[in-house]
Amino acid sequence: MFLLIPGRHIVNTRFQEEYLKRVLGMPVGSLEFLDGKPSLPPGATLDTIIFAITSSNLDNSRFNPVSFVHRAISVDRFGSQFNGLGVSHRIFGIPDYVTTNRFSALTLKEILEQSEGELALSPENTVVMCSTPPVISMYRQLGYSILPGELASLEPERYAAMRPIDVVRKIAGAGEAWSTSPDVLGDLSFSTLSFFRAHPEVPRKMILLFNDPMLTEEGSLTDTRDYGSYVVGMGNIAIVRVKYDDIRRAIMPGKIVDHGCADGALIELMAKEFPDSDFYGVDASANMIERAKQRQTLKAYGNDTFVFFRQGNIISPLFKSPAADTITCLSLLHEVWSYGAQKKSIDDYLASVRNQLVTGGRFVVRDVVGPEHGEQEVYLWCNPADGSNENPYAAFSDQEQLKAHLDGLSTYSRFMRFASDFLAEMRQKGKRGPETEINYRVERIDGKDYFVLRLKEAVEFMLTKDYTDNWRSEMNEEFTYRSFGGHKRALEQAGFRVIENPNDPMSGSRAYTSPWIAEHSFMGKAELYEMGIDRNLHKMAYPMTNMVLVGEKA
Repeated sequence: MFLLIPGRHIVNTRFQEEYLKRVLGMPVGSLEFLDGKPSLPPGATLDTIIFAITSSNLDNSRFNPVSFVHRAISVDRFGSQFNGLGVSHRIFGIPDYVTTNRFSALTLKEILEQSEGELALSPENTVVMCSTPPVISMYRQLGYSILPGELASLEPERYAAMRPIDVVRKIAGAGEAWSTSPDVLGDLSFSTLSFFRAHPEVPRKMILLFNDPMLTEEGSLTDTRDYGSYVVGMGNIAIVRVKYDDIRRAIMPGKIVDHGCADGALIELMAKEFPDSDFYGVDASANMIERAKQRQTLKAYGNDTFVFFRQGNIISPLFKSPAADTITCLSLLHEVWSYGAQKKSIDDYLASVRNQLVTGGRFVVRDVVGPEHGEQEVYLWCNPADGSNENPYAAFSDQEQLKAHLDGLSTYSRFMRFASDFLAEMRQKGKRGPETEINYRVERIDGKDYFVLRLKEAVEFMLTKDYTDNWRSEMNEEFTYRSFGGHKRALEQAGFRVIENPNDPMSGSRAYTSPWIAEHSFMGKAELYEMGIDRNLHKMAYPMTNMVLVGEKA
């Protein structure tokens, strides 16, 4: 009979080792199943282990810090030790699926397909070993008998031994001292311990990812972003070309690293202009890295251009010593601030970038930007007649319904929704204090209502209000945390020389107002005014929307 062990198999534990030695080769009638004695041939024995390594297409996250290749090698070592008991083993990679209650059925279909129809696992020929209650529930519904492994009881949920994920957390907690920690060593299987010693980069990455403060469990910056719609904006070649045209004259050829590479669209453009350069793309999203690699399969970067992609936190160094000639960072600096520890994360990031650049190498940023006098009190007029003013605070669990509702609101009502939602989730998580709340008052002047608030917050709304596709995600992000002058000072303090070129502005640092945004997003929808000494309102120029920063490592 088959013993199916589904799981991520990040590590194999000493408990699993001893548990399998007790159950393998034994008549199933003598084993202790979760549901008592199953209707299986009592004299049948478990003689083939099927390791189903789930999320095989994902790595570089706390959820899956180890690549499928490394997990498969480690599992093969683990399974081989049971060959002396007359037990064979097979290994199958199960790709990640969107959360579904059909995951167990999909796993079985993957095994059938990958074995070319040989392994038709069923409740009559297979026992499942699993200690994860939701997964147990799925296999029980299909009629499988369950060996509970570490699980002592379902209700209440209680474990008799350390689960693999518990051991991984122990390793992360011990840090570099894991290899001498008796607490860790006592829980790792001998095969996993041997594998880690042969491949020390695996536990090192595990420790790094588990102690990364910016990334979610899955490795991305936020759980609320819809990457399907996000890629339309961030990966659209036409949109990326506009951004690329902003920075292309500042790029130094050689080793070019794109931080926040998304689906590789920017690298595709750079590779055409700098065919002799090597390119490295880094992004926190496994979804985006997968898309970028698909472009590579389609030869989008050229036939003989070296391109390497890695999922991970951009603060973590890609190179051990200075190697990059150019590091680009498009629409990402504000995310480092927003999802990290604000100033500390920016400082750490700038230091990391500088350490990876060769002398004379360039750091090229394009992003949103805040106003120079952000504390100034201004009067923000928002059009109350370009949409509905009914129930601006309506709650929707479905993103498409929320988008439709927001798109239907007037600019006036959308501001009210923005003032309620902005950074609210961050405050609930304790990442932001009450000082980040949008404080405003409404004044009626000459028959019109104006929101009176700080310029910084008014511009925040103006730059954010049209991102309804990913509203929940955008509400976690702060665009106007620094002015252009503030960004330049931070770059200089990190040891860069800020490049500004009045004779060729497109090759250096600058801030500007996008004419397209001014016409399509601001005009007639959101206008800024200041109160003059004559006690009359005076219309202000539209705010800066974007900046390009070019820093050179001295």
